Amino acid sequence: MKYNFIDLFCGAGGFSKGLELAGMNCIGGIDNVEKTVETHKLNHRNSQSICGDIREISPKEFAKIIGNQRVDVIIGGPPCPTFSTIGDAKIRSVTGRPTREDPRNQLFMEYLKYVEYFRPEIFVIENVPNFITKYKGEIFNEAIRIIKDIGKDKNGEGIYTVDMPVQVLNSVYYGVPQTRRRMMLVAHKKKGVKFNYPKHTHYYDQDDISLIEKLKPFVSMGEAIFDLPKITDNWRVSEVKYSKNDNLTEYQKIMRENNLNNTVKNNICRMSNDRAKQVFSYMKQGDIYMDLPKEVRNILPFREDIFPDRLKRLVADQPSWTIIAHIGMDGYMYIHPTECRTLSVREAARIQSFPDDFEFVGNQQQTYVQVGNAVPPLLGKAIGNSLIEYLDKINKER
Repeated sequence: MKYNFIDLFCGAGGFSKGLELAGMNCIGGIDNVEKTVETHKLNHRNSQSICGDIREISPKEFAKIIGNQRVDVIIGGPPCPTFSTIGDAKIRSVTGRPTREDPRNQLFMEYLKYVEYFRPEIFVIENVPNFITKYKGEIFNEAIRIIKDIGKDKNGEGIYTVDMPVQVLNSVYYGVPQTRRRMMLVAHKKKGVKFNYPKHTHYYDQDDISLIEKLKPFVSMGEAIFDLPKITDNWRVSEVKYSKNDNLTEYQKIMRENNLNNTVKNNICRMSNDRAKQVFSYMKQGDIYMDLPKEVRNILPFREDIFPDRLKRLVADQPSWTIIAHIGMDGYMYIHPTECRTLSVREAARIQSFPDDFEFVGNQQQTYVQVGNAVPPLLGKAIGNSLIEYLDKINKER
């Protein structure tokens, strides 16, 4: 049986892609950014991907849009700027208001309205780890309470249960060449069957060293991107031939698996000014801005008390640090390991584990942001496998 899911706050579709890689069927997605939705629609051909404000599109209306198909699973990540440490400071500086007053804090309530209407067998809320602890856990605890109230009967019993503790998963443990931590809150109907979070498949820094013999080694930056086309920062041809076609790493083969051409798209990067490139040339792999001598920092000066790591060069034999949406602004925190330029959109997508046949729609900044905001597909695939395992169990019992 192929299970259907819808993706709320779908973005470009990293989470959707992951569940599809696991063998599920995306029948609908919703987001409020036009080019982002175009990307989702292009890469999820069976999905009715719509652009709109979820607060203005009722679940009943959305059900009609997807042809009233069965919804087995709902996934989604309500926007999280006020839950992250960076976002918290930014919201305060822009609005002058306490972040708990930001209306986006309530968007997960809209998500739960869709759950109440469709009543899927199981659903996943994805967010930053701080979702659990922000405001001393007020919003998290309220979310759990509301989830448990859905479909409450005369005895005060709701139809959903949440297997605790809610887990924070690091994508590097699932074959993604990046350390990226995301909270996955999973709730399901069947109280007699437990949802099992995906087990680690790769070793990186786990406390249990016995895992080294049981798991695959982590995927490094070099393993992830060094077969991609050689470019310069003034290159403006999006579709380019691979620079390497033999002795590919396991990860490179996975990324190319369904890409039928010998070319890859979105392989352009932001132009850096001459001063930046001069500073890049002094940086060793792993260096940050404050590792440089003062005379070098003076070439491209920043507020050193605020931006000590304003520039960071990636390390070829290690996973990347977290790719975030700010890569759409300047990319200085993502300097290529061996070249004097920042990462291309495709290189960032590879680090996020988007396969090479996944195409991003929009201008350069828009596509960078789409990549930075996404759930890594391979992390999504790991969750998808666990969802299928759970659904198969309950279907066998019927």
